[in-house]
Amino acid sequence: MFLAALEATAVGTAMPTVVAELGGMSRYSWVFSAYLLASTTTVPLYGKLADLYGRRRIYTVGVSLFLLGAALSGTATSPGQLIAYRALQGLGAGGVMPVSTTLIADIYTLQERGRMQGLFSGVWAVSSLVGPAVGGLITDLLSWRWVFYINIPFGLASVVMLRLFLREEAARHEHRLDIVGTLSLTLAIAVLLLALLEGTELWGWLDARTLGMVALAGIGLMFFLWQERPAPEPMLPLDLFRNPVIAVSSLGSVILGTILFCAAAFVPMFTQGVLGGTAIDAGMTLAPMSIGWPIASTTAGWLLIRFGYRPFSIAGAAIGVLGCLLLSAANPTSGRGAVMLAMLFVGLGLGFMSTPYLLAVQNAVPRAQRGVATSSVQFFRTIGGAIAVATLGAVLNAHLAARLGSGIDANLALNPDLRTQIPPEVLRNLVSALDGGLTTVYLAMAAMAFLALFVAWAFPKGTAEFHAHAEAKIRPARPSA
Repeated sequence: MFLAALEATAVGTAMPTVVAELGGMSRYSWVFSAYLLASTTTVPLYGKLADLYGRRRIYTVGVSLFLLGAALSGTATSPGQLIAYRALQGLGAGGVMPVSTTLIADIYTLQERGRMQGLFSGVWAVSSLVGPAVGGLITDLLSWRWVFYINIPFGLASVVMLRLFLREEAARHEHRLDIVGTLSLTLAIAVLLLALLEGTELWGWLDARTLGMVALAGIGLMFFLWQERPAPEPMLPLDLFRNPVIAVSSLGSVILGTILFCAAAFVPMFTQGVLGGTAIDAGMTLAPMSIGWPIASTTAGWLLIRFGYRPFSIAGAAIGVLGCLLLSAANPTSGRGAVMLAMLFVGLGLGFMSTPYLLAVQNAVPRAQRGVATSSVQFFRTIGGAIAVATLGAVLNAHLAARLGSGIDANLALNPDLRTQIPPEVLRNLVSALDGGLTTVYLAMAAMAFLALFVAWAFPKGTAEFHAHAEAKIRPARPSA
């Protein structure tokens, strides 16, 4: 889990050096898009396969693909090769994250899961925090290729340890994976992500090609839903979402992904474009989110068995609203401190929400469905974030176009070297336009966090033990309040 999250952030720091050596600036974004596309579309499949054939076996497959992609990425001699190898690495990463989280639920008891999931959320947050610094350090001291090679010994060690120490008893019966449902969901999500990640950038939201891809993805998803109902062993059992705990957690995960991805995408833009900071300054403004998240998730993990999912998810949403409103109040004279304080509240809010959403799903299903249920949480989070970033990015671009017209490129404000060459009056207008557009984005994030309050309120009352599946040994009586 640490390696997959570290890789996702460390590569970004190394990419300018990669482009300088291999070229391919026009395909810069595809190095990231290929990885995200492959890792996201395969998450539900890995979750289902882990339920059918055992966690250890599927985890080994995922890590092996991840390491093979990393090794090949380090040998790339052209942008096309790097993109292809990053896609292969993403195919493996799609299994590492959900199966790792599922393993925690399998190994630990109901009472222990909260603490351990909170701890592992901290691992994810720390890896995201140190990833850019690690990537820069390795690139400067060794080579950008070692950003990929460094994964190999640690990944191999994790596989060896798992195979030596994990003993699992998987059910032995003939499986019939829903191939048609698997392909329809995978292709539909792939087309949707292509439209969001690349179509909106190349053609714009309202272009017929972008809309056509979105429509095609919608048709694919409707076919998937139609296919799943009669399937004897469905890819994603739709009956799961009749459970109010799972339904609430899934919707909450979409909102959580919206806030998380938008914060990661648009707060650095404010730091560099409005405050005039460097890329290092932008990373520093994100750091408080990565600090607040593990603090809150670990706290929630320790206490939610006693108090239930509802209080922490409500508290997280409320803190998230506060953090997003503080972001919207920031302006060119606020300074980095105000943005960092806002990001601390955002991180605390996301941490308090993430642990209840994950544990609620894991505790509400039997072991035979825990893999696909766990993977759905990560899947909905990523899809929600991708849609939100593309949508709010289009809103921001429309605002900038209306304020600046076509003669000024807002990207000039993001480059410290180019800012000094912009006439003062033009720079003031540019900063003002960017500040206004980002304020709109942050208010939209606050609205989503406010919506999360209502979603959290829909959590059924009761302790986490009560809502656990009947296989749990402790089943307290439902509280009257």
